[in-house]
Amino acid sequence: MLASHERRLIARYLWPGAGGRLVLLVAAIGCIGVAIGVASLVLVVAVMNGAQAKLASTVAPVDGHLSITAAAHQRMNETQVAAIVARLPGVARAEPLREVTTALSVDGRISSVRVQGLTPEGIARHPALVRPTMGVRPNAPGTIAIGQNAASRLGLLPGSPVAIGRVAVGPDQSVDLQLFEVRVSGLFDDDEAVGGKAPVLLGPVDGLAVLDGPAVTRRVAVTLNRPEDEPAILAAIRRHLGSAYRITSWMQTNRTLLAALATEKIGMTIAVGLVTLIALFNILSSMTLLARSKRREIAVLRSMGTSASSIARIFATVGSVIAASGTTAGMALAGGMLAQRDRIAALMLWLVPTRAAELDLFLSLPIGIAAHEVATIGVCVMAGAVLASLYPAWAASCVPPALVLRGE
Repeated sequence: MLASHERRLIARYLWPGAGGRLVLLVAAIGCIGVAIGVASLVLVVAVMNGAQAKLASTVAPVDGHLSITAAAHQRMNETQVAAIVARLPGVARAEPLREVTTALSVDGRISSVRVQGLTPEGIARHPALVRPTMGVRPNAPGTIAIGQNAASRLGLLPGSPVAIGRVAVGPDQSVDLQLFEVRVSGLFDDDEAVGGKAPVLLGPVDGLAVLDGPAVTRRVAVTLNRPEDEPAILAAIRRHLGSAYRITSWMQTNRTLLAALATEKIGMTIAVGLVTLIALFNILSSMTLLARSKRREIAVLRSMGTSASSIARIFATVGSVIAASGTTAGMALAGGMLAQRDRIAALMLWLVPTRAAELDLFLSLPIGIAAHEVATIGVCVMAGAVLASLYPAWAASCVPPALVLRGE
């Protein structure tokens, strides 16, 4: 607990008056640097968290958070497995489906696509098809739905005729390409990150007819209410299904992309952290200047009975108050920028109109940062400020009163 004279001295050193303008300027620069560094750290963590959440929200409607398949050379009753898993707590949806990578013919041009077949109930409940971006769901026979990014690359619109090819191997090992003529009924929202793998969703009748063969993958896509509960739900599924099934998480499927996001997050955090470290060095320099300029005053205080530990507490508290002010200002700045990101993006678009695609991607991210991450940033910055104040505080406490008052 600080004594009353210590609090008065702290207030005096935080606002040193006309004789200490240089010290005040250096301290203000350090405080502004800390604020910019903290704001940058909060923004980096929030944006990278948003990128991962965007990936999860994009993958889950199409592939689910968990994918259940049978062991090798075993046939799975996907409808029965889905019924068992759907009853477990924490499971939002368990969808039986079949899929295969095959060819899509558009005006003689062949493209590789991933075809999925759903039950009629699955088509009615599928999150990506509940509200198509254009057209309608593939409820009628001979219809498909395709992701809008894939449709844009292929030049498809609702009503466009296409053909889906399937390779069939005969009893005599002959290979035949079977074509199924269908029409595009609608487009659903997909994402650039997975646009190249956006599935073609077949109508209820054709889906099970086309996707019936040994090369077809039968699986159950499981969507969770809370993706963070995945370990507990995964253990519950294993208990109910046993070891005869393989369960793959969306994180395993997208581990390369998630690793890239994690690496980028670490790299940007380190880079921005170095900016904050430079600001903490500014606090070190300002406190050193303050201790140097107040040598005679410190000597007088020591000769009047003020202890060395009291002097050290005063200077350490001054540095901590400067850093705390910068930290608070930085968090407030980051919160304001996140709250007003639409207006900031509009201003950036007006200044740099060629970056419209990047700004649209930024606005689509579900920006969010957890309380423990904000607390970690604040604690780390404050710990650095305290460490930066230790040397000036120690130097101030070691001022020899007799030598300073004699002018030596």
